[in-house]
Amino acid sequence: MFNLTGPSGFPVFEVEWKPLWEIDKKSYYTRKYLILLQRLCKYAKEYINACDYDIEGSVIGYMIIKNFGDLKKAKRMKFSSLTKEELIKSFNNLQPLDYNMVNAGIARHIVDWLWGINVSRALMNAVKDTSKKSVILSAGRVQSPTLIEVVKRHLDRETFVPLPYFKIELKIRLGNIINTVYLDQEFHNIDDVESLITRLKKDKLIVDKNILNKDKIIRPPPFNLGDLQLEAGRLFGLSPYRTERVGEELYLDGVISYPRTNSQKIPPTININEIVTGLSQRFGKLVDELNLMTKGKFIVRQGNKDDPAHPAIYPTGVIPKKLGKQESEVYELIVRRFLASISRDAEVTRQRIILEFEKEKLKLQLDFQKITYEGWLKIYPYHRFENEELVNVNEGSEVEIISIKPKLLLAKPSTRFTRVSLLKWMEDVKIGTEATRGKIIETLFQRKYVVTKRSYIYPTKLGIIVSEVLEKYFNELTDVKMTADMEDKLDEIIYGKKNKDEVINEVKDKISKYFEKYNEEKKIIGLELAKGLNLVAYNKCKLCDFEAMKDGLCKYHLIAKEKLDEAIKIWEDRTGYDIKMILKYIKGSKSTGKLISDLLSI
Repeated sequence: MFNLTGPSGFPVFEVEWKPLWEIDKKSYYTRKYLILLQRLCKYAKEYINACDYDIEGSVIGYMIIKNFGDLKKAKRMKFSSLTKEELIKSFNNLQPLDYNMVNAGIARHIVDWLWGINVSRALMNAVKDTSKKSVILSAGRVQSPTLIEVVKRHLDRETFVPLPYFKIELKIRLGNIINTVYLDQEFHNIDDVESLITRLKKDKLIVDKNILNKDKIIRPPPFNLGDLQLEAGRLFGLSPYRTERVGEELYLDGVISYPRTNSQKIPPTININEIVTGLSQRFGKLVDELNLMTKGKFIVRQGNKDDPAHPAIYPTGVIPKKLGKQESEVYELIVRRFLASISRDAEVTRQRIILEFEKEKLKLQLDFQKITYEGWLKIYPYHRFENEELVNVNEGSEVEIISIKPKLLLAKPSTRFTRVSLLKWMEDVKIGTEATRGKIIETLFQRKYVVTKRSYIYPTKLGIIVSEVLEKYFNELTDVKMTADMEDKLDEIIYGKKNKDEVINEVKDKISKYFEKYNEEKKIIGLELAKGLNLVAYNKCKLCDFEAMKDGLCKYHLIAKEKLDEAIKIWEDRTGYDIKMILKYIKGSKSTGKLISDLLSI
């Protein structure tokens, strides 16, 4: 309904809220809603903000009441589901406006707007001054460090050279089972491996310990949004943003609680028995299984994460009338996870067999497990646990060694990001919120900074260039730690520990200082961006479209060449192979980065 705007140019520090339709032509349709709200508010005796109980909902309701009503006569409804009972209860227990949430939301909007508009305009202005051409470029407080991490992971992968190491492979007969196992030690010299193998062939392998323990496989807590996005991505291939939208639709249908929550806890005020009874209409077999294992006594497995506004995601017990394929999959996933969280832990017998070479005192460890009671695994079958037969061996007995030999292995690179793993990274480093992370990832695609190939994320040339410029010239503003610290400060506003103006002014000061430095580097920034966008002439790398720096190679191929030269020396030291054999291994490995392969093709 409302959004921020400010004067043209940069740096800009003055902002104001205006109706969205005045700022964005595509949002002109919202004008009629505002006119209607204005008319209704004119004659109202009281104002109730019944928007979603989160930062965005608090700000939306506040702005409408502030502009068209009277904040002194305003109240707040707090609810986590759209069931009739909860809405009536919420209406009968109105609260004062949640000013801490409002202030946190306003601060977040202003901080993000100031950061994004100033840095984006700085990039575009630098390009225009250099090339005399206008282009659209964007940066964002959370978007930019996320892009930088994608590019770093990509370049690490593209310049990766697999290095060799050796392990000792044994084929042994343990009880009636033949196992292939490896000694833990990694070796970087083939002579060391062969020397040890010679000694081991003369040694005896003995069962040192045979340990049996009864253990539990703890049932999972109910979902928060991040966990739901990870599971839906893994199981159904849904993007984090799509999962969030599906969750929103299910919430609006009244069949699940509010999805944009960080909590993994269900408070005692929620009537679990009533929910289970409602779910039995559609999930009768699951509920029967649940009642059989719990005897009707439901104890929630509470997680560690909490949210001041909402509990974990749970089904309300209201049965949906009609769902599409994705909605049905996500709904059943939420139901099963909730039922699993109130069921019983699975039980397992774990066996650990420790083998030891009698003379060399080297140990091997083998682990087996047998599920003795399925518990929650019957209700939530999406996680597979090995269910093996235990091995009948006696401590002190000798183990038959069928074969023992050296095994050449190659180091693996870090995997590329998918949408889901990128979301997990954002969670781990604490940038963005559960409500914004999925959308930020999609923004990278919309800006044409990244694309997907076989579900993996690849940065485009534009994404790489923008990332490099941001990291090089705006490094403090794009630093992950700085971004995470800002998230903490914005959260502190919610708890009344920080003043919103204090946080906003801190950002203004940082941006102001940065633009003093920017003016000195503006021409260089513009030239680097213009070359990356093919807006000015430059000498191209003989292997790609980036600028040639030395010997006809771009900086990325030069980095790759340096890594390749270092890797060949390591290969020679570790294996004793000649250059022809080394290159054969490197070329033949699927782990070899593309930039390395480019060099090998010359």
